[in-house]
Formats: sequence, structure tokens, C-alpha cells
Amino acid sequence: MTESDSLYVKANTYQAPQFSVGKDKQVKVKASLQGGNPIEAYILDEEDYRQWVATTQNGDFGNASLVYIKSITPLNGVHETDWFALAEGNYHILFENTAFSAIKPTLAGETSSVSYSVLTQAVPAKSE
Repeated sequence: MTESDSLYVKANTYQAPQFSVGKDKQVKVKASLQGGNPIEAYILDEEDYRQWVATTQNGDFGNASLVYIKSITPLNGVHETDWFALAEGNYHILFENTAFSAIKPTLAGETSSVSYSVLTQAVPAKSE
């Protein structure tokens, strides 16, 4: 199964599309910066995403903390993760264009455009 989309991430904001993983599945994430400045991308579970939202709702990204499963940073071209297993549940890809990380928005405040795909497949059976 594949979920994919394109989105814009304005300077000093983030986008965090959600995806679901079924039982006994593994995931591969592909992300591509289509235009604008490099940004960062992180894969988070639902709990860690809610914590991010709670700590950044005041816009203080510089003092935020983030717990993530995988990172794609900096996202400045086309990137693809290896296949990795995730427990059944809901997850987010956090595309981040804030002062949180080492990659910060420019003074011009340029918007970045991103496309992404989340591929899922059954976890391969273990050979004995």
C-alpha cells in the first residue's frame, strides 16, 4: 500500500500528515524537496506528535524537544529510508521549517514544497 501527497511548509511552521500502519507491516518513507529551502523531516508515533504539538503551540520552537523514530535531515533533495518495522497504529511525518533544528528558515521566510510517499508491506517471514 502507498500513501502519497505534496504539501507546502511555510517558514516558521510545520506540516504533519498522518499515516496508519497495520499489524505485521513494515514501512519505507520517500520524501523530496520540490522547491524552497531545505527543511527537516521526522517520523513520529501519535504520542510523540501530541507532545510536540503541546510544547510548540505557543510558537516557541527554539525551546521544543522532539522524540522521533527516524529522521530525514536535512531534506534538501530526494531521500528514502530503508524498510523498517512499526507497531500497528497511527504515525506522522513531521515536515519542520522552524527554529527548532539546525536547519532554520531564512530571513526571507521562504516556503518549501515537499512531496512524500509512505509505502507499507508485510514483514517478511523469518526463515528457519
